[in-house]
Amino acid sequence: MRQAESGKADISKESPGFYRYWGKARPDGDEGAQFHPLPFHSLDVAAVGVEYLRRARSVRELLEQALGWNANTVENWLAFWLAVHDLGKFSEAFQSQKPELFLTLRKREPNAAKVYGTRHDTLGFLFWKEPLASRIEAEGWFGSRSIDLLDGCDAWARAVTGHHGQPPRDTHESWESHFDRHDDLEAVFAFVEAARERFLVPSVVEAVTAADPDGFEQVSRAVSWWVAGIAVLSDWLGSNTDFFPYCDDACPLDEYWSCAQDRAKLALDSAGVLPEAARAGRSFSELFPGIDMPSPLQHWAMSVELAEGPQIHMLEDVTGAGKTEAAVMLAYRLMAAGEADGFFIGLPTMATANAMYGRIAEVYRTLFAGRPSLVLAHGQRNLVEAFAGTVLPNDPGGPDRDEKDQTASARCTAWLADHNKRALLASAGVGTIDQALLAVLHSRHQSLRLLGLFRKVLIVDEVHACDAYMQRVLETLLEFHARVGGSVILLSATMPRRMKQALLKAFARGRESVAPLGDSDAYPLVTSWVGVAPALLEEAAVATRDVVRRRIDVRYEPRREAVVDAIREAVAMGRCVCWIRNTVADALEAQALVTAYVPESAVTLFHARFALQDRLAIEQQILDNFGKDSGTSERAGRVVIATQVAEQSLDADWDLLISDLAPIDRIIQRAGRMHRHVRDAHGRRLLDAAAHDQRGVPCLWVHGPEWHEEPGEDWFKEAFPKSALVYPHHGHLWRTAQRLRQGHMTMPEDARRFIEDVFGADDDALPEGLAAQALKVAGAVSADASQAQQNTVKLERGYARGGIDWWDEAKTPSRLGEASNTVVLVRWSDGRFIPWAEGNFPRRHAWAYSSLRVAERLIASTPEPNDPERKRALEALLEELPDKGRWSVVLPLEEREDGWVAEAVGITGRGRESHRTWLYSSFTGLNEVEPGS
Repeated sequence: MRQAESGKADISKESPGFYRYWGKARPDGDEGAQFHPLPFHSLDVAAVGVEYLRRARSVRELLEQALGWNANTVENWLAFWLAVHDLGKFSEAFQSQKPELFLTLRKREPNAAKVYGTRHDTLGFLFWKEPLASRIEAEGWFGSRSIDLLDGCDAWARAVTGHHGQPPRDTHESWESHFDRHDDLEAVFAFVEAARERFLVPSVVEAVTAADPDGFEQVSRAVSWWVAGIAVLSDWLGSNTDFFPYCDDACPLDEYWSCAQDRAKLALDSAGVLPEAARAGRSFSELFPGIDMPSPLQHWAMSVELAEGPQIHMLEDVTGAGKTEAAVMLAYRLMAAGEADGFFIGLPTMATANAMYGRIAEVYRTLFAGRPSLVLAHGQRNLVEAFAGTVLPNDPGGPDRDEKDQTASARCTAWLADHNKRALLASAGVGTIDQALLAVLHSRHQSLRLLGLFRKVLIVDEVHACDAYMQRVLETLLEFHARVGGSVILLSATMPRRMKQALLKAFARGRESVAPLGDSDAYPLVTSWVGVAPALLEEAAVATRDVVRRRIDVRYEPRREAVVDAIREAVAMGRCVCWIRNTVADALEAQALVTAYVPESAVTLFHARFALQDRLAIEQQILDNFGKDSGTSERAGRVVIATQVAEQSLDADWDLLISDLAPIDRIIQRAGRMHRHVRDAHGRRLLDAAAHDQRGVPCLWVHGPEWHEEPGEDWFKEAFPKSALVYPHHGHLWRTAQRLRQGHMTMPEDARRFIEDVFGADDDALPEGLAAQALKVAGAVSADASQAQQNTVKLERGYARGGIDWWDEAKTPSRLGEASNTVVLVRWSDGRFIPWAEGNFPRRHAWAYSSLRVAERLIASTPEPNDPERKRALEALLEELPDKGRWSVVLPLEEREDGWVAEAVGITGRGRESHRTWLYSSFTGLNEVEPGS
């Protein structure tokens, strides 16, 4: 089949009417065929979907088992629905967006009354609900019960017309308001009839006709979540002009279908979105050659007998016990046994994801037989460039005013420009847990996320860091994941029993079962449950490494000056110190206090308000100075002032660690960063497996309020006003302080008892002042859980809006807390705005590396430049951003003597604006300039 060479439509008068509709149109002035016929684009997408099913065996088997049909029937059924995914584009309202092309194809001017105000995805479903469904009923496509089977078909229609990444809207408009009741109706029916003849072969019709209508509807709704993901992916790849070039030659559809199938094979070959087979027979030492002696937990992961079927494992062990390697080993064994097709590791923060990436990058290629893709949220670009390049289409698309009809190319480009999202499509992915949680929130492209996670091992690290809202969303994710045969591994140094049981129940619901209760008080502990009958809960107590079995002395210190004196004395003795504070403002305050006594060059500030490029550089500096390979010269006399970003998945080791008072699980995590590696008295690492740390008994300093047996409601808030909102349950803080004041803790023996004493005890037993405060927190926790319930999608309802708003990913609340924005730092230099990270990364990645998250009350917008030149430069810059500036705030920085400065406007909870001046430095991050400075 040839592509038209003249660039003019090669459509004869005898051609079927549906050839006179464009599916994709080239921007004005570009050479070559000026449009791609709508029926051809529809078949392109159907061909990609069929080819994907043939290669993604697990996805195909899901549909086969759910529907009770064979592979051929499933493929033809899906092909039909994907072929009709763009029915809305047949509307005169849509076609009139290109009036000159409309005139060429239709030999008349478009009807001015048909205004394109409703997007074509919704128009497609509207057409299905009215004339097409009525025709199917009247013609009895599926026999005498056609009308009863239409409710099940509705789920398929919603899934494929929702290929923009969200379900079509339910509207009470008439289809005739958008479609020409003669030409458009005739063209749609003619194309649908052609698709019917091609795909709804007798065996398919027989299978549908024999289905129980109620069961068919229920099953169709359940699988529609993943069918919608296939529709999005197929539309993206089917719109890639590298594989599906424009062709305006009206060849027969059968001929074009054969060509589209060949092109679909090439597209899937290059896309990097298919599962890779695991290599067989890899041992633990081959995966992790740097570990001479596996820990007891790692030994369990490499030797435990694995059952068949979807399963959940909860690994609880002390910090430093090698939980990550144990989880990867377990995931690999599941993949090698054919129980999984890849893995995604979800971390609580971007910093922990970056730290994890370095560990996984060394091992992931040995896990797979082919050439798998490893993608990290904001990771090292050399491992994601090839993957991105194959999926990103070259088709430039066109501007999408008000997002009424964003092209598939533009959608794909914007989505994949964010490394966070790519990670879900890769064979091996590492990112924040938020990226996985968005798969079950009313968020655009959630179906693509679900498809990306399909039958992967979902590994969630530091799961105890989830608050009530995130935990409830995670429960929904586990339910969805278990329903389609996914397995889960949850990691934590400390997990309250209540949380464990709630997560087990959620996974069991996905398997339509009930999880038994666990009752073991052992620690460390592995809890395992396989979601097939007979479903028995197994609790296995494991030992821990001798090097992490230790006593930690604890000094509870209310006086700030005593903390600073301790840091000064430690530095004078050549020791290294880390002080973990609970807020950025407290960290900045601590830096000012410490640098009065310690050289500024010896103090590193580490918090979340750095551009990504600088944050990664600081992480690397910390690992160089305090990581496992650091020596005396790198460590001696250095201080790190950090926030919570230093407490998780950062393999650093300090001689002295100071922590602001936080809940006991966070304290235990932070304590794991002290004497983490076995060293001699001078800080040199000892490599002998039998060696013991020679720095003496570690002493953890905890900086908290004055102790009171009967504290008032403001006990914590008065001493730490900024931290009071970070950890709102001050009863947990008081109980933590109560346990720590005993002066020591022994790991791992005290871990379970401490956790249950703090989180498992009844709030009514708290002192009166804190009990009242805890009651308020309990109400807020309940409200957060209820909001999570409202914000999460419902499996049984199927892929439908249900009257609920679906947000863009940038605005979907994967966690609660105050509203925040992505702020992109740009510099004014040589008459233009450039990304802060310009020169260190490809331009398209420089935006991500120049960004950070900031509370909306601090930065919600920036004033428009007064200078016309800067205004034009800023407008041009916005067009370069992956989101075109829709969901991010560009902060234009201008250099002055004390650093880079910018003006911004914040919005308080009451909607009041506050104008602020900000100073940015690669050493201190983004800080507000005090008025008059």
